[in-house]
Amino acid sequence: MKRGRPATKGIDDAIVIALRRGCVMRVTYSYQSVCDFFIRMVTWVIFVRVMRFEKITAPVHEIEHECRGILAELRLFPPSHQIQLELWIYSRHGTYRFFRLTDAGLKEIRQDGEIAPATVPATVEGKTVPATVPVTENTPSALPGRS
Repeated sequence: MKRGRPATKGIDDAIVIALRRGCVMRVTYSYQSVCDFFIRMVTWVIFVRVMRFEKITAPVHEIEHECRGILAELRLFPPSHQIQLELWIYSRHGTYRFFRLTDAGLKEIRQDGEIAPATVPATVEGKTVPATVPVTENTPSALPGRS
């Protein structure tokens, strides 16, 4: 299900982040586009879909439910050890979260593509406190080539 215009500013910022991981090739936007760009590396190709998401700190299962149509489209790529599928979400404030699509569902990853450490909910005075969600802010000082 596709609504509205493409996330142009979000995609432009995401490409700057993706350049740290390899050669980025942008896909020309159309209603039939499954991904926004792909990252070509020596060992694999990563197809990335970028989406603006209002509740950036939502739990993974909620993000997976909200983005189920996009994830179904990404699953149309043939399964291979050389192909990875990723969903990058961002807020209107420039905060990003990164996910890799696996057979079991979404798995949160870091900006560099490594698996993010699992966050365990803490208990305070016998009550479970939600774990903090690691987010990445795309500030000018965090971007390569900018000071």
